[in-house]
Amino acid sequence: MKELTTRELQLFSLEILKDVAAFCEKNDIKYSLGYGTMLGAIRHKGFIPWDDDVDIMMTRENYEKFRKTYKSENYEYIDSDNIEDCHIAFGRVCDRKKTRTYSYIPWHGGSLHTGVWIDIFPVDNVSEDINEYRSMHNALLLLNNQNGRLRRMHASEGDVYSTYRSLWARILKSMNPRVGNYPPTEVVKSLNAIIALSNAQKSTKMSQLACPSNMDEYYDAADLQEYTLVDFEGYKFSVWSQYDKLLTIVYGDYMQLPPEKDRRPLQHYIKFYYL
Repeated sequence: MKELTTRELQLFSLEILKDVAAFCEKNDIKYSLGYGTMLGAIRHKGFIPWDDDVDIMMTRENYEKFRKTYKSENYEYIDSDNIEDCHIAFGRVCDRKKTRTYSYIPWHGGSLHTGVWIDIFPVDNVSEDINEYRSMHNALLLLNNQNGRLRRMHASEGDVYSTYRSLWARILKSMNPRVGNYPPTEVVKSLNAIIALSNAQKSTKMSQLACPSNMDEYYDAADLQEYTLVDFEGYKFSVWSQYDKLLTIVYGDYMQLPPEKDRRPLQHYIKFYYL
């Protein structure tokens, strides 16, 4: 199989994005480019040159409508509800007909065999009390980290590439068999249950909780209601009208390029191939 270059990967991702955007427009589903994809649209009018993925964000209502109705002749929607070994609490639209993936990290099971994908992140209601929000966010972050540890434990036990990792996994499971036998999918269910409780409350604050990180994503709900179109790789895509405020929350001075040492693909441990 032939490995995709970064640019070929970007162009494959762009085709998936175009399909998703067309479906959303046809079915009155609101979306916004997110994270590095939004940043790329504003700063570069396209992909950040070294970026290798596409991110979309949707408010929970739009996300649920999308995940339940998305159909495509060329691509497939996956999440933890429809793929047994999927260890993520958000969604992906994948090209499984023309491409495949290989991860150099054996426990990165959620990315295996999906082909090129784009990520779909829901944005949920959170507490208007910032201290309550931070407590819940920290709990979700701990759960997400536990998910990663369990994936490493389960996958490394049979990892033929590293005798050390395999031995370490067996030691961990012998020390704590209850944790060792707790499947990562159960952690994802716990994540989703906490997120559902948070989203059930009415609030003027929102955050992306399905893939918690150290970024301080504490948004005003009012900033996620209006949309505008921006240029991205010669096409028009939707972003939240308050993109300047949102990008500043996540990246600070986002128009400033990062140091050269930090300009590398996010998914550098995954290789993408033509079938």
